[in-house]
Amino acid sequence: MSSELRFDGKVVIVTGAGGGLGREYALAFAERGASVVVNDLGSSRAGEGKSSNFADKVVQEIRGKGGKAVANYDSVEDGEKVVQTALDHFGRVDIVINNAGILRDKSFARMTVPEWDIIHRVHLRGSFLVTKAAWEHMRKQKYGRIIMTSSAAGLYGNFGQANYSAAKLGLVGLANTLALEGRKYNINVNTIAPIAGTRLTQDIVPPDVFEALKPEYAVPIVMWLCHDECQENGSVFEAGGGFLTKLRWQRTEGAALRQKGQKMKAEDVRDNWEKVVDFSKTRIVDTISESTILTGEQVTRIESGNNDLYSNHPIQPSLAKAHVFPPNHFEYGNKEVILYALGVGASTTQPEHLNFLFELSEDFVTLPTFAVIPGFNSLGGLVSGVPGININPAKILHGEQYIEIFKPIPTEGKLRSESKVVEIMDKGSGAAIVMNVDTFDESGEKVFFNQFVTFAVGYGNFGGARASSELKETCEPPKRAPDASISEKTTKDQAALYRLSGDRNPLHIDPSFAAMGGFKTPILHGLCSYGYAARHVMMKFGGNDPKNIRAVKARFAKPVLPGQTLRTEMWKEGSRVYFKTIVEETGTACLTGGYVDLFDGSAPTEEPAKEETSGDTLQSDALFEGVKNVINANIVKQVKAVYQWNITKDGKTARQWVLDLKNGDGSMTRGSASSNCAITISDDDVIAMFNGKLNPQQAFMQGKLKLSGNIMLAQKLEVLFKAQSKL
Repeated sequence: MSSELRFDGKVVIVTGAGGGLGREYALAFAERGASVVVNDLGSSRAGEGKSSNFADKVVQEIRGKGGKAVANYDSVEDGEKVVQTALDHFGRVDIVINNAGILRDKSFARMTVPEWDIIHRVHLRGSFLVTKAAWEHMRKQKYGRIIMTSSAAGLYGNFGQANYSAAKLGLVGLANTLALEGRKYNINVNTIAPIAGTRLTQDIVPPDVFEALKPEYAVPIVMWLCHDECQENGSVFEAGGGFLTKLRWQRTEGAALRQKGQKMKAEDVRDNWEKVVDFSKTRIVDTISESTILTGEQVTRIESGNNDLYSNHPIQPSLAKAHVFPPNHFEYGNKEVILYALGVGASTTQPEHLNFLFELSEDFVTLPTFAVIPGFNSLGGLVSGVPGININPAKILHGEQYIEIFKPIPTEGKLRSESKVVEIMDKGSGAAIVMNVDTFDESGEKVFFNQFVTFAVGYGNFGGARASSELKETCEPPKRAPDASISEKTTKDQAALYRLSGDRNPLHIDPSFAAMGGFKTPILHGLCSYGYAARHVMMKFGGNDPKNIRAVKARFAKPVLPGQTLRTEMWKEGSRVYFKTIVEETGTACLTGGYVDLFDGSAPTEEPAKEETSGDTLQSDALFEGVKNVINANIVKQVKAVYQWNITKDGKTARQWVLDLKNGDGSMTRGSASSNCAITISDDDVIAMFNGKLNPQQAFMQGKLKLSGNIMLAQKLEVLFKAQSKL
């Protein structure tokens, strides 16, 4: 049996505690060990008259049961006096239950200004003044729990209660803002809309219903919301007769009705009204920043002149092509150059490879396909940060790769890459995303160019072009026997070694993750095979000298398993060498349509392979590992979503985590998976964010926090991770 929720040492103020709900709150908190200030003016339901009897009786009842309580007879408009009573008798205030209320029901046409004002003075102004008086004490002690009491009339409206409804909904707005302002001081503020039989409703509600709506049934949720264990904040609940439910705002998907450069007319609203009010597709909105972001996204679409304006397809080419990527900076030294060379099979068993592996070698050089590393590093935001590309990362395959070298790649340096989506082709079964990346050195000279073609499986049929002049096309080899070939066996650890150059996708090392992708074992990176093939061509026809390589193009046809043998078959015609790479063990081609363009033709060389492993620890690892101990089935019931975390370091994806709060008791595992919400953030920034040093909304606006999928779900993680970050 779970332990009892206790409030020993806590001081609770309950306004309007002389009867009904307030009395039940006071008795319950006192029974659980709290010291209670029983506030009640002793007025009638209409707020007329004054008496100490109501508060005194409740205090006597509490003391008769061995509890601690003191009466206060002030109006809630004298909030400082109410709070001072708590300080004078108990030395502190921890919990405030704003419960006091009166009624002056009248149809709006007959309602007087005094009848409007008195309701607001008691309900809204009174709650403000009592809370205001307690607020600074709670801030100093870094602890507080506050309950605002709203009503169904405030949430939905009710005939004859315009004054009451307005005040009660005002309390929701007050609570929402205080929840934000109090968060860093451990002050939680929530709102309840109780449905209970009290002296305010005793002649309004039918007798049988009145009996079923005992005030005591609304007490448990208030006690839970006020307990140390509960981290709920800024929420609204309805409670009555033993039934509880949480409320939130949602909005329709809506419609962007303005075209750039054109006026928006009332007729545009009329003609698209069904789309504006259609709740078949909704978005949950919990914060003002979410509302602003969602609206901002649509305004961005309009101002981009996007032709996909009315499209609901996850792929919207015009919008994606209009997106401006921030420059990506990549700094490296001889260690990264050597590590890459080892990753694509260079070996100390081959003397001619020493130029790629030894930094003190007189002819130490960088392999030409090293160009893919800074280029790949700049792809971080392709899935999660590009408007018009709203796709599941697990559905992405690397389709084709092209590099072009403009000057020898330095063995160390600082590079700047500029990326752009230049086309998205509709292939029916999926979308082929063509992304160009130009990379410059510190002097501003272009060093090399990458073109990445990624295929998003299942995201076709969006009405896009099937071909593009932007695409660097593959080329089939001549129909004759190869002029040369090289066979080279990869090692079992080839993928583990290559991933250290930047592509940390668990698909290439984690058997369980590979199984999720339909592979029996982890597969080799396509760009690793690409590096092998380019090196083979350079050995045979480029004098083993990177200066002779101008461009490399290939299509990724089939996966390779670490330990398999790669055979590159080559055909030379002029300054172009056509190639395809075959897995000898299976006879299937893994690279097709390939070619290498040479600056000039040279002579042969051959073979090898080697390995290396390393493990780096991120400061956020402890944060994510710790969350494993916090999640449980209860959290899963509340969230019902899967999150993909992509943690970057030095601009590269350094760690991936899957937080499953949808299935079973929940889980946190390394890797990636199909998710409802994907979150990309650097190692430093994720720590700063959950330590309260980086505002999530500002991080999103600054591009430090990138979200894809249902971005609203990210809000649900804050409490979970903040609690862990303190440890």
